Amino acid sequence: MREYELVYVIQPDATPEREDEIHARVDGAVEGGQGRPLLLDDWGKRKLAYEIQKFQKGHYFQLNFLGDGKFIPEIERVLRLEPDVLRFLSVQIDESVSDVDARVERARVEQAEQVRRREERARLEAERAAAAEQARLEREAAAAAAAEAEAAKAKAEADAPAEAEADAPAEAAEAEAEA
Repeated sequence: MREYELVYVIQPDATPEREDEIHARVDGAVEGGQGRPLLLDDWGKRKLAYEIQKFQKGHYFQLNFLGDGKFIPEIERVLRLEPDVLRFLSVQIDESVSDVDARVERARVEQAEQVRRREERARLEAERAAAAEQARLEREAAAAAAAEAEAAKAKAEADAPAEAEADAPAEAAEAEAEA
């Protein structure tokens, strides 16, 4: 058996259900050709090197599978017929996989590692978002405090002339009394 890698790009606005349909069709083509899917890696949405069908981003997926290679044209036909698939590329990685069970087990370990890394990225992103929200709230509180202090200062300045005018007759009376 040989090992192949298939990378395909789906439109970024495709629904998760639509993506699952495409994955199922590709897996069906692999299994229909007596192949064995190893792992599907979701690379996420990324910027394309150039615009394709007026899209500047695409959702990338990588599928590794084992097989004899006779069904590769069928997989490519399935992908060509899918309107949501922007591009695809299939490449032979290994000419001869002698221990299929060991390769399947290694793929399981890789899949588990990918899940762990994805969860770690999600946790870090959530922490960054929480820190950004906290910083935004602190900036808003500081701005509100500054605005309140400015309003208090303006009120004090507005009250100061009124107090000076109120004190002026009393000071004038004192000045006359001394004279």
